[in-house]
Amino acid sequence: MGDHADSQARGLGISTRMLLLGGLCLLLQQVPVSYRIDFFGQQSDASLIHLHAGLLLAIAMLERDRRVVAGCFLLTCAGWTVRQLHFDAWQPSLVLAWGAASYLFTFGWSLLCARWTGWPREPGQRVQRRDLIRFAAIDLLLYPLVLALVGFSIATVSTSTAAISTVFQMFFAKQFGVAVLTLPLVVAWRERGHPAPRMDAASHWLWPIALGAGLAASVWAAVLVRRAFNTGVAAPELVLMDYRFALLLVLGWGMLRLSSRWAMAALSLTLLLLVGMVAGTAEYANSAVGFFNLLHITLEVNILLLAMMYLWLTHRDRYELAERLSAETLRDQITGLPNLKALRERVAKPLSRTELGYLLLDQTDTLVAGFGLDTQAQAMNAVARRLEDQVETYYVGTGQFALLPKPGGDPDLWERVVARVEHAEIDVGGQPIRLLPYLGVAAFNGTQASVVDNAVVTASHLAFEARHHGELRPRYNDVGDTQMRRTHRRQLHDATEALASLRNERVVLYFQPIRDLAPGGDADPRALSGEVLCRLLDERGEIMSPARFMAPLEAAGRGAELDLAVMRALFRLLRKSPSALPHCREIAINLTGQSLASMSFQVELRTLLAGSPLPMSALCFEVTETAAISNTAAASHLLADLRALGCRIAIDDFGTGMQSFARLRELPVDVIKIDGSFVRNVAQLGKDYAVVQASVAVARAFGAETVAEFVEDEDTEHCLRRIGVQRVQGYLYGAPRPLSEVLAETTAEAAASGE
Repeated sequence: MGDHADSQARGLGISTRMLLLGGLCLLLQQVPVSYRIDFFGQQSDASLIHLHAGLLLAIAMLERDRRVVAGCFLLTCAGWTVRQLHFDAWQPSLVLAWGAASYLFTFGWSLLCARWTGWPREPGQRVQRRDLIRFAAIDLLLYPLVLALVGFSIATVSTSTAAISTVFQMFFAKQFGVAVLTLPLVVAWRERGHPAPRMDAASHWLWPIALGAGLAASVWAAVLVRRAFNTGVAAPELVLMDYRFALLLVLGWGMLRLSSRWAMAALSLTLLLLVGMVAGTAEYANSAVGFFNLLHITLEVNILLLAMMYLWLTHRDRYELAERLSAETLRDQITGLPNLKALRERVAKPLSRTELGYLLLDQTDTLVAGFGLDTQAQAMNAVARRLEDQVETYYVGTGQFALLPKPGGDPDLWERVVARVEHAEIDVGGQPIRLLPYLGVAAFNGTQASVVDNAVVTASHLAFEARHHGELRPRYNDVGDTQMRRTHRRQLHDATEALASLRNERVVLYFQPIRDLAPGGDADPRALSGEVLCRLLDERGEIMSPARFMAPLEAAGRGAELDLAVMRALFRLLRKSPSALPHCREIAINLTGQSLASMSFQVELRTLLAGSPLPMSALCFEVTETAAISNTAAASHLLADLRALGCRIAIDDFGTGMQSFARLRELPVDVIKIDGSFVRNVAQLGKDYAVVQASVAVARAFGAETVAEFVEDEDTEHCLRRIGVQRVQGYLYGAPRPLSEVLAETTAEAAASGE
């Protein structure tokens, strides 16, 4: 029963299309563009255009059901038969039979030409620029030519007097019918449902109005001139082909700015108008010259059709390519997920909540390294799908998303997002894994791109801060977070400026003396014994303190580069002051933990030491206790090599890692420098006093000297002397001074004493 109903519905649809299209063909069959043709003495009244021929060919190209096409040809044939009987009641049956046979042939010929041009096509397939060549060769030339020969056969059967004239009349009529109607109709029909190119600000109506006004003024002036110089010879007042270039400009604007429906309608009406104006001049020739003139005009009409169609198709393809490229820029190339540009465009539309979340998934770098980009893309898409009912996801980078809430007003939305990702198992290579989520949330007010970018930056800082603290709860922006972002930005700026200072050799060395507490320890008052401290100059020539550049440089992995720069600067200064070299008893130089683990640093250091202006015994290298313990194997190897050269080794900040004395025993140590945090309060005889005592005992056990840092008053000095500390360093004995000044003073004193 249902199949029978469907069959009835399909049959009704076919009948409806057949009647509508066939009726339209009958209507167009009655629309003539009359003129009188006179060719080789054969005169006859005819129509310059057969619009129904163009419509029938368009139906054959578009309609996939051949029954509809056959019905349209049948109705058109019936209309022709009625006209023949109406105008000539004594029309012989042979002519009617021959005419019906010719329509049957035209039906087959139309289907064949449609097939040769690649029609009908599957739904969704459209006219392309390459189709214009086949359309011009087959539909505009071969199709009307064969139909003209068919008309010749009908004229020959009916009468032999106008047969030759009929051939040319039929050719031009069919050709103009196809040119005016077929291709514009096919394009307009196939472009249904496709978005029209958007009109931008430059596509206002000033240009077409100006062009139309200029065309109208030119036509009006031409009519006045023709009337003024009228010699009495009958001639048309207006020849539209004289203005075809101006018409071309107006029509070209329409092709570029109008939708497919209106552009094709404008093209068809313009061509129809041209054919109508041609009819007014075609009958004035009364000779073979008229035929060639008509042929020339036909050629120009076809060129106009193909040029405008090519212009429209090129504009359509360029617009769609631009749209596809624009759409591709809104998605990440690896995952296919919307990106930050898509986020900016989305924020320009109304939002349910002006909040933005930044989701950071931990260990995604390991995922990429272990399984590849394709697996990482699958994992990111899995996370996006898991959250799609709660938030809109926008991919920022590896394991990072910007999130916008969907309508709903859930007050616990962000907590639910974190929980959903945290408890999700993602299948990677057949193995389920979990990615820890860290989320930052920032509010914003506005739709500008800068506002959105600031919100993304704010939320990203919060997410990274949450990961730093191992916090799986969402972090929301407040004043403290703003200060944290400023700190991060300042650290990044300091690291960049410090690297620039190193590479431009803007290194300034300071020197702080170290004194012996033992009586008679400083027999030579000009003896230089102390620690070299590094300072950097920024671009303005101002001093950068170690607090500004040490941590950023080490975070950037440039500690070894800093140590080498200090060594080069030290040796340059020493070579400039040869008179001070005999008084350099011990120059202490700091090494970072990164230098201990760098093989390239060891090679560079040995090269520098080979050209040292000081004997190796005058050089002491200081490494922090933490760095020495964390790199015991590498540190032991380097420090042993330096000690073999004759250098002394000092452990700096001693006491901060006292739990690692066993590992410290493996290192070659000559000097232990007690951390200043214990020395400051040693005179109070509390816990710090006990730590200093223990440090002295450890140094004795290792056979090393002890140096106490941050000695700032005499009470501290006396206490250290009682404990047994051998050497001291601090503001009590001298603040850090530029090494160049210290060397200059030593040189001057040596010169004054006649050395």
